[in-house]
Amino acid sequence: MTMRDDTAPTHPSPAEPNDVIVVGAGPVGLASALLLAQQGRTATVYESRDELLLTDENSYPIGVNVRGQEALRRIDPALLHALRDTGELVEGFVIRNGTRTVAKLPSGTLIGTTRARLTRILFDAAGREPRIRIVTGHRLRTLDRDARRLDFTTSADESVTVDASRAIVLACDGVWSPARASLAKSVTGFDPVVGDWGVQFRVLFSQAGATAPGLDPAQHHIFTSNGIYTATLPNGIWCIAVTAIKGDPAEGLLLATDATDENVAALRAHLAEHAPLVPPLLREQDYRAYFSRKPFGGAVVRCSRIAFDEWLVLLGDAAHSVIPPTGEGVNSGLEDAFLVADALATDSPTPLADFERDRLPDLEALGEYAWQLKENLRTTDPVETASNVIVRILSSVAARFGRRDGEVEQRLFGPDADLTRYAETIGPWIAFRDRWTPVARTAVRGVLGVRPAVRRVITRIRQQKGQP
Repeated sequence: MTMRDDTAPTHPSPAEPNDVIVVGAGPVGLASALLLAQQGRTATVYESRDELLLTDENSYPIGVNVRGQEALRRIDPALLHALRDTGELVEGFVIRNGTRTVAKLPSGTLIGTTRARLTRILFDAAGREPRIRIVTGHRLRTLDRDARRLDFTTSADESVTVDASRAIVLACDGVWSPARASLAKSVTGFDPVVGDWGVQFRVLFSQAGATAPGLDPAQHHIFTSNGIYTATLPNGIWCIAVTAIKGDPAEGLLLATDATDENVAALRAHLAEHAPLVPPLLREQDYRAYFSRKPFGGAVVRCSRIAFDEWLVLLGDAAHSVIPPTGEGVNSGLEDAFLVADALATDSPTPLADFERDRLPDLEALGEYAWQLKENLRTTDPVETASNVIVRILSSVAARFGRRDGEVEQRLFGPDADLTRYAETIGPWIAFRDRWTPVARTAVRGVLGVRPAVRRVITRIRQQKGQP
């Protein structure tokens, strides 16, 4: 399905008082515009693309947890019903090493869908709202904080300047945010940290009605050997996300664009080795279609501030991009949307500063969690790898005894997941990690140090006995 806003003017008029300018027509930008339209504000949403191609074929799987669901409910409960109708309730997660089940994490609160389906729900709602105007083909190039001006480049390579001096600007322009980059150049002391994931993800889709022995469609399955993840959509369609790790021997294959017989066979063999339950889901054409899809990558973004002069605020990935294994990318952004709307609905003379003050502790905790997962994926240090596993095991044990510093995932999308702040949800885990990681590292170094010593002793004994 393709969407185009043919009625949008090429050169928008200056913003009116109380207008809101939203940069980016992704889920966070659209949800923000809808929530502020409920307050009687008018919103103009600028989108860089001429067309939003919202199909599963060019999208990827996401899980909408209670935070994202709350945003939809606040806009209109019908949107939450639409999400449930077009998605699948996830009963839980099965962690696997090959065919062996390593762990199970119950859920029952997460709705599995694709980013395209979620965006479609919000886009259609925005199209029905007379206070919202969507202008496509306008890519933000830079902004002038002092003049309160936004400079766009159109798809026709024309320059358009928008006077935003009487508007509130919501920068929802993604992980590589031009708004954030402009602020980093012009605001003293604002130095956002951006850490590339070090991996890219690419998806395969099965045909409707596909089944495979050992794969329960009510569960999402995570194969730990090489980061392969399965999710289900309605009508028995499976989405398989494959991880291409930078520097890994399989990286070239997994990012290849030619569906040659050799590449198809190698991809089939890769899945058979690392996710052996998955191949029965897929047909020859499913493998071939994989090579035509774009991989998606990103970075973990951490910002020391997100609000500027009661004029502009960074939201979603522009403010705090995470990494897919956190499960919090779109959800934390949708939570931004209703929290900033709450702040703007107050009588405070500084609503954006209030939002920033309340939100930053949560974003700091979320950023720390995401950064740890990013480093876990990228590290090649055996000490770090082993100590991470040990801390993970210890946290699992803590969770079984009901400790708050146990599994973060249970508190984010488990059966009892709620809107508890990230600082409260993740903070105890950070303290647990900081307390036990040095202990785990010392233990691992000791074990790794003993092995060479033992080998040297054995070699000497053999030499004394005249053995090879």
